[in-house]
Amino acid sequence: MSKPIYRVSSISRPLDARYGSNRAVLMLLPLILIATAGWRMSTGESLMAAGFTGLGAMFAAFLIWALGRELDPDRNPGAFIAMAAVVPLVWLGNDLSLWTLAFVLMAVRVVNRTVGNPVKLGDMAVVLILAGLAIFRDGYSEMGYVAGLALALDAFLDRKRTLNLVGAMIAVAFSMWNLIELEGDLRALLLSAVEVMPQMMLYAALGILALGVVHALLLGRINSVGDATEEPLSGLRVRGGILIAALAGLAVLTEGEAGLMAGLGLYAAIAGVVLGRFWPGKA
Repeated sequence: MSKPIYRVSSISRPLDARYGSNRAVLMLLPLILIATAGWRMSTGESLMAAGFTGLGAMFAAFLIWALGRELDPDRNPGAFIAMAAVVPLVWLGNDLSLWTLAFVLMAVRVVNRTVGNPVKLGDMAVVLILAGLAIFRDGYSEMGYVAGLALALDAFLDRKRTLNLVGAMIAVAFSMWNLIELEGDLRALLLSAVEVMPQMMLYAALGILALGVVHALLLGRINSVGDATEEPLSGLRVRGGILIAALAGLAVLTEGEAGLMAGLGLYAAIAGVVLGRFWPGKA
């Protein structure tokens, strides 16, 4: 159904409380905030610090749920499974990278077009800003390449979106600084942190990404429709969105163990939708 926001954005998807799954999310989010803040206070944190931790958990839960919905538009359970992973991740002390989660969510929406409309200039600016925050704030220096690929893939699937290529070049430029600093040493850029990671952690991360790719290959026909257009989503675009998320997962890995721990929300979303395929009953 068309909403005023769709006139200015093709990657914003406000929660419509008429749908049961959305109502469930709206009820769960404040519970996650309260439960997380209460837990952190029980460990000795001040009220203000615990409140900020709870807010972070709430926003992470929403972003992970929303990303799960993008990675499998036809099934709800996977997004809720991913959302459920936030609470133990935060309670165990993980400081999840919220800007990176927001960036990946919007980059995936650029490609899969779950709203239904082509990306607008303002949307491109949002993606570039979030990519910059993922790079310069969260420390994932390769996310500019992911943003560039998302914009370029959208242009490849819709040849009218030539302006996307300008945005793609800007996004790639964000990430080039790190390669220049390393004097073009790709091995140092991509593998230096990976090589010192615990092997089991590395293999588990790669396994989740591989399952995400298998999920894309086995996705089948997409029955969901665009929010604004109510026309069927493109299966090719939805699979392209999953590919962008998987590549973002690889970009997270290049920052080593610390980067992976902060980026676990992205892996939770991918693992959640894979597990959601096996959820009993109607999705």
